[in-house]
Amino acid sequence: MLTLAIAGLRLRWASFVGSFVALAFGVALLATSILVIAATATVPDQGRQRFSEAPVLVTANLSVDHPTTHGETEPTQVATQPGLPVPLLASLAQTGRTVEDRTFYTQLADGPRSQVGRAWSAAALGGYRLAAGTAPAADDQIVIGGGSPDQVGKRVRFVTADGPHTATVSGVTEAEAFEHAVFFADAQAARFCPAVGVLAAFGPAEDVRRVVDAAGGEKVARVLTGAERRQTDPHYAEVSHRLEDVQTPLGLSAAVSSGTAVFVVGGTFALSIAQRRRELALLRLVGATRRQMRALVHREALVVGLLASAAGCALGAAGVAPAARWLIDHDMVPADFTVPVTWWGLLAAALTGLLTAMGGVVLSSLKAGLVRPAEALVEADTERRSRVVLTLRWISGLSVLGTSTAAVWIVAHYWPDAPANAADSLALLLGVVAGCVLLASVLAGPVIRLLTLPAIAARGVVWTTARQSALTAFRRTAATATPVVLIVSFAGCLLGSIDTVNRSQVSEVRGRLAAADLVVTPAGTPGLNRAVVDRVSAVPGVRAVAVTPTALMADTDDGAALVPFRAATADPAALAEVDRLPLVAGSLADLRPGSVVLSRTWPGSPRVGDQIPVLLADGTPRTLRVAARLATGAETTQAWVTTPDAVTSGITGPALAQQIDIRLLPGTDPRQASDALRAAVDGLGARLATPEEVWSAGADATEKEAWNALLMILGLTICYAAVALANSLVMTVTDRRREFALMRLAGATRTQVLRTVAVETLLSVAAGTVLGILGTLISIGGSWSTLTDLVGPTPAVIPWTVMATLAAACALIALLATLLPTTLALRPREGQPITLEAA
Repeated sequence: MLTLAIAGLRLRWASFVGSFVALAFGVALLATSILVIAATATVPDQGRQRFSEAPVLVTANLSVDHPTTHGETEPTQVATQPGLPVPLLASLAQTGRTVEDRTFYTQLADGPRSQVGRAWSAAALGGYRLAAGTAPAADDQIVIGGGSPDQVGKRVRFVTADGPHTATVSGVTEAEAFEHAVFFADAQAARFCPAVGVLAAFGPAEDVRRVVDAAGGEKVARVLTGAERRQTDPHYAEVSHRLEDVQTPLGLSAAVSSGTAVFVVGGTFALSIAQRRRELALLRLVGATRRQMRALVHREALVVGLLASAAGCALGAAGVAPAARWLIDHDMVPADFTVPVTWWGLLAAALTGLLTAMGGVVLSSLKAGLVRPAEALVEADTERRSRVVLTLRWISGLSVLGTSTAAVWIVAHYWPDAPANAADSLALLLGVVAGCVLLASVLAGPVIRLLTLPAIAARGVVWTTARQSALTAFRRTAATATPVVLIVSFAGCLLGSIDTVNRSQVSEVRGRLAAADLVVTPAGTPGLNRAVVDRVSAVPGVRAVAVTPTALMADTDDGAALVPFRAATADPAALAEVDRLPLVAGSLADLRPGSVVLSRTWPGSPRVGDQIPVLLADGTPRTLRVAARLATGAETTQAWVTTPDAVTSGITGPALAQQIDIRLLPGTDPRQASDALRAAVDGLGARLATPEEVWSAGADATEKEAWNALLMILGLTICYAAVALANSLVMTVTDRRREFALMRLAGATRTQVLRTVAVETLLSVAAGTVLGILGTLISIGGSWSTLTDLVGPTPAVIPWTVMATLAAACALIALLATLLPTTLALRPREGQPITLEAA
């Protein structure tokens, strides 16, 4: 049977080109994704780092015990580390020489946003050496990492969390890739940041561990040696985070590509079975059993899968370099990112491709086994719907679409936070897309009838022939419409849902700032220092509220974990006067020490007046009374507390305010107030903006952040589906020579044949577009209804332009894939009459 399968592939190779190309392209995408994901699993060695010269590191790791649902106690790290305890520091000093590291916010006037301040004694831990000048010996002296020798002796201005300062540059060091640092005398660094986050110990590691264990072990601090020391380096953490951000969209892209491959390979094999009914019927006539027919199809799929997997692995290995360059160009990975080609990555992609080929022909093999010799010989060129197959398609499609639609609305009702997060809702969206794809083959005909109903009176030969051909050749129509449904619905669901979520966040910000006249935001800095807050508050005629981030820790709904939630602190009176928080119950007037304003998505859904147990950001237990409830989700602030219930200082020093909302008091001249506010924030790393500018900036930031990930997930899938569309159409056109010859014998000109094929193709693409739009409306409708209930009126964003562009691209690809082969098929063969062409 294997010999027969190979012989059939050699003779009818055109029938398997579509399956081969589709599978090879899918394996190439999968291989590239696997290799890139494998490369992002390990952070490359960055060479010298912040603590390269320290043999042992002790890092703050304060944890609290959390009882799980299984009756066990699990330590959970607190959100804001208060630093290593003073008694522990003293005990560690007995083990040998130690160096305390304090890292805090410091930024020169022209310094980068990531610039930090550190104690000079810790500079040697990272291999810093003076390039010019001397070490800082007084409180008003600094050493600039990577500074110019010309700066030595000059006075410079810098900003810390408490405001602006000036100092004399006593020295500069060579530039280091892992950080941008400004070094202070140890005493001055301790005043800026009292907490010690990391201690470098030069004594025996066993003695250090013994001291830490006696103080509470890993619930208090961690001891790091060897390669583990990299975890304390901010550059390592940043690179690790960026690589992790790449893994998720690449994994989703690989998963979607694999799922798409199953649909495509299954469809193309089913189409090849339909094209070979005469051949299969002859095999049945000469004695082939149903089991042998199924085995024949499986062996054909095995051969095609092996060849396509090999070709796909070669393409995938060649594609890793362009993929790495694309990631680097879009600043998603470091500039030195490389992707090694590993044998196990290619093997995994090849095995997946082989399994996809075998899984995609299960239904096709069943169809091949059901071919009856006499019936097939009589109706070899007539497509006939099997009631069993038709019923299975209806059941499977409606089940997937109905279940996914129900899941969208159920999750929206009971877990409203999920639709507010595009990543959490992606699985639901893919379910809706899969349902529409499954129904494409059975709904394409009714949709074409619906679309052509207004023009049914136009009895033109081309129009009538194209319409009837699209309705009767249901396999060809389904093969054209299915990739279009996948492209349009996937793009519409993903882009529309993410844009709707982003717009809801903008709507939430717009609602909160509805009463604000101006906003002070960071300008090239990670936040607003205390001097900015004080100066803005002192401007006459304004009412200002500074919003400072913090965190509250609480149990999840199932009690399985203790997690930090986003929180903020602000003056309650100013907050009530300047901002318009989306309250659904209670009043901001009741927000005072010992109380909290919570999002209604808070675990347990507490009511106003309830007492809830929480942990502050440093792990301090506190019971707070619910003063009010907010209509907000997890992507924004979920709790508001007063200053006594907020921990805003830790191992990185005091927290910076994230923005200052300002309302002009009655009688205040707007121009004078704006000028006074600009003068107040000048030179302090802040800028004055209008609420509209804040909204638009927030929308631009979220769209830019999501766009690169969307390109990875959406772009590859759309390209794959487009290739599948072209392959399927080329397969069908090359098998229609007899049909074209009969049309020519009936008197149709070549132009009429081409127009008929073009109209039929466009009708199939239009049907796929309509079904894709249907899936988009279902998915976006569920997200929009939830977000409207969660944050108030917000627009539902349906990417009509993108979907129309993709539909037009599908139409263009489909026309090229049909008209070019049709033109070649219509060329008269020299010395051969058209009747022979039809034979």
